[in-house]
Amino acid sequence: MDDVLNLTKRQLDALRELGNIGSGNAATALAQFLNRKIDMDVPSAKILPLAEVSGLVGGPEQQVLGIFLKVMGQLSGRFILLVPTSTAIKLLQALMPGFEINFSNGKFGEMETSCMREVGNILAGSFLNALSVLTRVPMLNSLPSMAIDMAGALLDSVISDMAAVSDHVLMIETAFVESQENLRIHIFLLPDPASLDRLLEILGVK
Repeated sequence: MDDVLNLTKRQLDALRELGNIGSGNAATALAQFLNRKIDMDVPSAKILPLAEVSGLVGGPEQQVLGIFLKVMGQLSGRFILLVPTSTAIKLLQALMPGFEINFSNGKFGEMETSCMREVGNILAGSFLNALSVLTRVPMLNSLPSMAIDMAGALLDSVISDMAAVSDHVLMIETAFVESQENLRIHIFLLPDPASLDRLLEILGVK
């Protein structure tokens, strides 16, 4: 579908349910990884102007850690994990108890970086596996890359190529919440425009 603005409510509802299934699987994996209870916001399927995407994580000036993975296979796109750096530090402390977290000059140490990439890998793999089972279409994720910057700059670098197709983007988004440390982790699935028609056809809402 060349223009995401043409998506109907029925189509968005189907995509939202897809996000619910994938997010539920990812939340379970995160809870097992942290050995803590994880709650999940109700997933949403949103059509947003590209300029407004950073507002979902506190605005373009919010410093965040981003984990980025490509979705590969018959359906392609991007999987993004975003957390404020302060939340990333708390998450690392929960994952590496007794270990002094190395964060200076806007960068994490090698061990911390490896750990956060693994978090992104686990969440993406769990999310996409659930979608693969539902759609019967194999989906794989690339190795994760990581960056720390202002949310606006990070997202601009990831979705800038989409601007050539549309000035709006479809995002399937949710957040995981761990109340003990007040951890809030945002995940996003951005289907490539060329894959959206295929996905809607599989879901029976084309």
